[in-house]
Amino acid sequence: MLIIILMCITAGSVDAATPHDTVAVAATDTLAAKPGFFRKIAGYISGDLDAPDEKATTGLSIIGGPHYDSMTRLGVGIVGNYGYRLKDCHAPLPPSNLSVKGDISTAKFWTVEALNNMIIDGDSKRVNSLLKVEYMPLYYWGIGFGNGRNEDNKTRMKQLRFEFNTNVLFRLAKGLYVGPYIHWEFNRADSIEKPELLENQPLHQRNYGVGLTVDYDTRDYITVPTRGVYLHINQVFFPRFLWNGNFGFTRTDLRFSIYKKAWRGAVIAADVRALFNYGTPSWATMALMGDSYNMRGYYHGRYRDKHMMTAVVELRQHLWKWLGMAAWAGAGSVFHNSESIHVLPNAGIGLRWAFRKHVNVRMDFGLGRNGESAFIFGINEAF
Repeated sequence: MLIIILMCITAGSVDAATPHDTVAVAATDTLAAKPGFFRKIAGYISGDLDAPDEKATTGLSIIGGPHYDSMTRLGVGIVGNYGYRLKDCHAPLPPSNLSVKGDISTAKFWTVEALNNMIIDGDSKRVNSLLKVEYMPLYYWGIGFGNGRNEDNKTRMKQLRFEFNTNVLFRLAKGLYVGPYIHWEFNRADSIEKPELLENQPLHQRNYGVGLTVDYDTRDYITVPTRGVYLHINQVFFPRFLWNGNFGFTRTDLRFSIYKKAWRGAVIAADVRALFNYGTPSWATMALMGDSYNMRGYYHGRYRDKHMMTAVVELRQHLWKWLGMAAWAGAGSVFHNSESIHVLPNAGIGLRWAFRKHVNVRMDFGLGRNGESAFIFGINEAF
């Protein structure tokens, strides 16, 4: 953790905002001693946190550090955040935001992910897009809670995954947005030691989906919310005739988040999610528990099934200047039907480093069932 903080201190940053006006100074003033490197960094950070939103929330920042979890082992991640404002999208509207993450680890795992939330025409339109490419030498337990908890099922597998999805949302009323959604992903599994756990499904999977997204969003900031609510409903169809082979299915993705300021410097956030697959999803498109945003601490994909439900409450507390912390507790389940629901606990604690206004570096340690755990290095809040 100390190494991460030191890397944060020495991280580089490029500001795309308009510089402050300057005044002419005497030539002799240019000979004045310049502040040291670390003082510049400290001045930059504290200045950003106190600056008006128009300046502080725009610009490019890049930061990196090590992390460890049970899936990827020891790794190094680099994250970048670019805040920008399009025409007619001045404060107090939140800025558009592009975050990019690259990661490589000693387990030969690597990933590149780009997430863009674009606010257009005075927030009358929004475009949200995700592009992700990852190679994962991982463990696979099979489908269902029973297989996931059976240690004898643990088998090695290599998976290459591409994913792209995007939606275009149009504002119908204050905070209410509706629009079309498209989804594409490709999964290729190789070198699986127990192929019977795939239940005779092909190693290679392609999935094409179209659907509709409904969002109700009153959050003050997308990246680091402190108040408001967020309701997300995403209905996607993966019909067989749309090149989905024998794996035609329908997916309903629901999320409800609420944020409320408590005492000074504290925010209480709650998040409830549900994912339901109807039809014949493949091993690669099942609901997967555990990632850097939900049920943090669980091995991603150890528990997988047709459906998933999770709930978490998190306390976020500002500590000092650009430092903060978070602690959470929650529970979730993957299941095939109502009779196969088994509740899995989740809890954790994290450190927050505000290296730009409304942009946090996130370092979390999550715990799951039977001591399963992970360190997570990311940008912005988990939800």
